[in-house]
Amino acid sequence: MLNDPVVTAAGTNVEAMGDERTRRRFLELAGVGAALTLAGCGGSNAETGTGTTTSTADASSTKTANEPSSTTSDPATMSTVFHFSAGTDEQKHAIANVSNLLGDGSVNLGDVALVANGAGIKLVSTAESKHVADLQGLLAKGVSVYACENSMAAFGLSRSDLVSGVQPVPSGVGQLTKLQAGQGYAYVKTP
Repeated sequence: MLNDPVVTAAGTNVEAMGDERTRRRFLELAGVGAALTLAGCGGSNAETGTGTTTSTADASSTKTANEPSSTTSDPATMSTVFHFSAGTDEQKHAIANVSNLLGDGSVNLGDVALVANGAGIKLVSTAESKHVADLQGLLAKGVSVYACENSMAAFGLSRSDLVSGVQPVPSGVGQLTKLQAGQGYAYVKTP
């Protein structure tokens, strides 16, 4: 069973696609397409392949299913996790990305998290971060900030080196997986 070929809903044999990089890229794009379809961004009916419309006796009230309804409640609350693994030159960009999302009034935000790993671990270190005050501001606004303990060990950092409020986790990629797959967070890779 583990050696059965992976075949998509469209009948494409993913295993026959050649190298591992091509296969991963195909699966990544297929996942994005599925997510867009599930989010209603596909613009077509998955079963018939046609646009969806709702008709009534009055032609002036015809609208597509993707148009907002005047009686629809607020859009669903969305949670987002930012992944930062770049060096110190990109710290400001990471902080700005999170701040921009927090300030975007068009997004009905739930929880926001930032996971630092790799060289990005320096962002959450009191000695290495160029933006401690900005990071503390994000924490004060309710952003959960996580530090990868594997990266901490690789860069010789201990828990006492972390900005107050940053939560160490066994692995950054493990935390990203938990938040995305287990809790439905949207993923944003920040430089």
